[in-house]
Amino acid sequence: MAYVTLMEFDVDLDTHIKIGEAIGDAPVKGLILHAGGPSDQGVHSLDVWESKEDSERFFVERAVPALEQLGIRGGPPLSVREFDMPHVLRS
Repeated sequence: MAYVTLMEFDVDLDTHIKIGEAIGDAPVKGLILHAGGPSDQGVHSLDVWESKEDSERFFVERAVPALEQLGIRGGPPLSVREFDMPHVLRS
């Protein structure tokens, strides 16, 4: 069963893109889909994962080091929604 995280961050879209560049182009184990775009308060980030464990591993191993590399020490996301997604159609 897939696992979804939908978060909103208090950063602008350019910063969101820079974070992605710092994370790099290497494949992310377990990531099915990532989408990001502007929100009323910053940026929405939507990730669909093979499992919750894949999401947690990515955060620790790839996202936190990228944020540290960029000197970003913001607080927690403005909002977080996490849920299982029993049906994912892959094309």
